[in-house]
Amino acid sequence: MIEVHLLRYALAAADSGSFSRAADQFGIKQSTLSKRVQYLEDRLGLPLFRRSTRGVVPTDPGERFLRRARHIVEDIASLDRESRALARGETGRLRLGFHGSLAGGDLSAALRAYRAAWPDVEIEASEDSRDRLLNALDKDNLDLAILAGRSDRPAMHSLSFWSEPLLLALPPGHPLAYADTLYWTDLRGASFVVTAADPGPDIGAMITARLSGPGHRPRIATQDVSRDNLPSFVTADRLAVLAGVPPIPPFGTDMPILREVHDAYGATTLDQSVHWRRDNDNPALKHFLDLLSRRYARPIASD
Repeated sequence: MIEVHLLRYALAAADSGSFSRAADQFGIKQSTLSKRVQYLEDRLGLPLFRRSTRGVVPTDPGERFLRRARHIVEDIASLDRESRALARGETGRLRLGFHGSLAGGDLSAALRAYRAAWPDVEIEASEDSRDRLLNALDKDNLDLAILAGRSDRPAMHSLSFWSEPLLLALPPGHPLAYADTLYWTDLRGASFVVTAADPGPDIGAMITARLSGPGHRPRIATQDVSRDNLPSFVTADRLAVLAGVPPIPPFGTDMPILREVHDAYGATTLDQSVHWRRDNDNPALKHFLDLLSRRYARPIASD
């Protein structure tokens, strides 16, 4: 196998027309470079240069060899640059799983900031259910997943950076639609509809925790639809509860009205957590987590 440094020596000699000038480029003695080129010629059984007092000139077979050698050296240099960029997280890919919408909100803003900082990293996004996304993390098919709530899987980190507002969708004309502030206590006796998919079960549990009482539990129905379509199931006697703001068209008099619901501590929100494997060493993931850490002033655990 031909060592790459021998090819570099020969190319430098051909480009400069002199063993002396080529040796200066590498900071070595002329005699050392001359011996290395002679060693290469002996191994090849091929004279690469015609030598004279005026310098060196490639032979015809030397020209053909050096053309191939130049491509090889350039490919190796390119591979080295790409590998270093990959190790630094400047290139590569980030495999992201989420459940919900990328139309707006914190996740959308974080992705825009990440693309601006690392434009050569390819983002592969997958929208799926909570269990499927966590299983994909387990199998190392994703680098991270953004989901409501925490994960108790021992191989994973879960850290909340932001939360989404919990919104009540009411039909126009509903008595509560135009209240100055809407509280959970105003919703006693109401019926609700949530999505069957995540985070619908978590929202249902929050409704139950806030409105249950002795001998009473709130009536909660589920629909196997996305959050964006849930407001279509609002009626006068069944209100929809969803996390985040869906893209409801800003026209039409029969569109549901979205209101935040408050308790004693303010508007109710649902935490969104970033989940990732503890042993994931993808530099692109590290940069994304560092961006979130700076953006939300939330340190990343080092274990």
